[in-house]
Amino acid sequence: MRYILCTLLILWIATVTFEIKVNYIHEWKYVDFIWKSNEQKEDAINSGTYNRSACMIFDVDKAKDGRLFVSISKELGPGTPATLATVTNKKGPGGPLLRPYPNWSWHNNNCACDGIVNVVRMNIRCNHIFALDTGKIGPDHICNPKLLIFNLKDDTLVKTIYIPFDFASNATGFGSLISPTVYIPKTCKQFLHKMIVIMADIQGKGLVVYDSSVKSMCRVESDYMIPTENFASIANKTFPYDGGVFKLYYVTTPGRKIYKIKIESLLKCPNIKEANKKTNVAIKIPSDSGGIASAGHSIFYGDSDGNAILGTNVFKKSGKNTVIVAQDDEKLQAISSMKASYYWNKFIGISNRFYRFVLDIVNVNEVNIRYFEMDLTEIRKKMDSIP
Repeated sequence: MRYILCTLLILWIATVTFEIKVNYIHEWKYVDFIWKSNEQKEDAINSGTYNRSACMIFDVDKAKDGRLFVSISKELGPGTPATLATVTNKKGPGGPLLRPYPNWSWHNNNCACDGIVNVVRMNIRCNHIFALDTGKIGPDHICNPKLLIFNLKDDTLVKTIYIPFDFASNATGFGSLISPTVYIPKTCKQFLHKMIVIMADIQGKGLVVYDSSVKSMCRVESDYMIPTENFASIANKTFPYDGGVFKLYYVTTPGRKIYKIKIESLLKCPNIKEANKKTNVAIKIPSDSGGIASAGHSIFYGDSDGNAILGTNVFKKSGKNTVIVAQDDEKLQAISSMKASYYWNKFIGISNRFYRFVLDIVNVNEVNIRYFEMDLTEIRKKMDSIP
């Protein structure tokens, strides 16, 4: 079986700018929902379940039917009544209203463990959405973490994978699984029995590897998954942040290094010593990066201090293969999510001024969150044209 090499080979700071057009499709001053009633909204506000200054869209993905899915993270604490939702055409004073997914009943705080507690990131594959529920609100463990898989054809739950605490946390009991990477070896036919899911633990500094073909699960840790800094920087504003691994690329946030490892190596469930041997430094990056994506021969990541999206063609000569794809000091502050949507031929993402939510200085009278799209074909042509 061949495995994708989830590797970053970014070896120089970008000096060329392509200025590919960025279409800002949706903007939010603050997040609001389609409520069942005014009474429900008032109760949520009074109980602290809904705080518009704490609702932060973190991740995004687009389904084949056109629905735009977003996660509203509770990583910083309570404040959002629903952590997974779709963007509707209805608009409120703060921006497009969100509809809880699959519906409000899944986000009932009175029976949280039977529903959805906190989704930071999700992944759409084979017309199914993989929502990784951390089971945590802020630092508090509410329920066991679990991976929920919904069929987008009829929005039914088709599979739940519970992650035991000894896999979801490190030896000291710390852990927070936030990001699922789903690898389908061949076609979507019977993919639930063939998929490989790798989940990043940002707090416990590790990866949880699940192979559905043999129904096995293990935890992999490496010294390279530990951040080298305790502070993050966005738009040249520094704040305390104890992060860790965000995705399979071994991007530690905060930190300015990206590492690489083969999925084949992870499936062998190496110990720390072996994982260190299999892990290599791929690049030093100019600033912290929360979002990473790939398309064709190129890797894309955010430059949080430069408020930019950088791209590197890994097939071109090192030192001349990295460019600025897009830059905007106002609209691209803190890019938390980037994905290549091949079905729609779009490069999509979210910028959310993350540091303002961390420091509790959100101004709900100005735009804080943006969903953007770029033409994927144009990006790939530009990247392939790098001499």
